[in-house]
Parts: sequence; C-alpha cells; structure tokens
Amino acid sequence: MKAKMYSMQHQLGVSMIEVLVAILISVIGLFSVMKMQLDAVSNTHSAYLRSQAAVVANAMVDQLRVNPDAALNGNYNLTLAGQPPTSGGAEVADLTQWRNDLAATLPSGTGSIACVSATGICNLTVQWDDSHGLAGSNTQQFDLAVRLQ
Repeated sequence: MKAKMYSMQHQLGVSMIEVLVAILISVIGLFSVMKMQLDAVSNTHSAYLRSQAAVVANAMVDQLRVNPDAALNGNYNLTLAGQPPTSGGAEVADLTQWRNDLAATLPSGTGSIACVSATGICNLTVQWDDSHGLAGSNTQQFDLAVRLQ
C-alpha cells in the first residue's frame, strides 16, 4: 500500500484582508474604551455635583440649628422659584447666602426649605442642572429632612 503524499503549501505572508480585519477589530476596541472613559468622566462629574449639593444643604442645616425658633415659625421657608426675603432677622442673610452658594457651586443651582412647626422637621431640596450626566434627566434634586427639636 502506497501512501499518497500531498504537497502542502506554506503561507508565506499575511493577506491584506486579514490585516484589514485586525485593524477594524482594534479600532472598534479603541472606540469602546474611549466611550467607557467618557462615561466614567461624566458620571464622576455628576457624583461631584451631588456631593456639593449635600455639602451646601448641610451648611443650611447648621444655620437652621442655630436659629431653630425662626425656622419652625416659617421664617426660613422658601420655594424653589421664590426669592429670599429682603427684610427680617438672620434668616435674610442666611437664605441669601445659601442661594448664592447654590448658584456658585451648582449649574442652575437653587433650593427650597419647608419647616413644619408641629413636627419640628425641615425639608430641604437642592435642585440643579445635570445635563452632562448620564442619569437621563437635566434636572437633579437632593432632598434632606432634619428634625430641629
């Protein structure tokens, strides 16, 4: 029995199609990595804004605790669209400073306060524009409820 020997041709080079496929796969991978990096930067900025909102809200909580009687009497109550009062006690300066801090710290930052004397609880809301984030909404809110008594 004779064994037939088949001649095998050895490939000496890489074809152009193989090179183009390898380049295409590399480009797709690089674009994917770049997109993930951009998403990470965007999420990091959103997290930074949320932490800044918490810091500014807690600063107002400190002011409410310094002047709890005025807060529970409604002197610190303020809606998101409302303007701080122009006359009164320490709450005028506190609210004006708080709104200025919100505007300086957060894009389109504003805030509201609603204190209920019967429960001794104040609800603070900080709102800002997070259009560069990935949350799917331009308007983000941070809510904080504290008991003053």
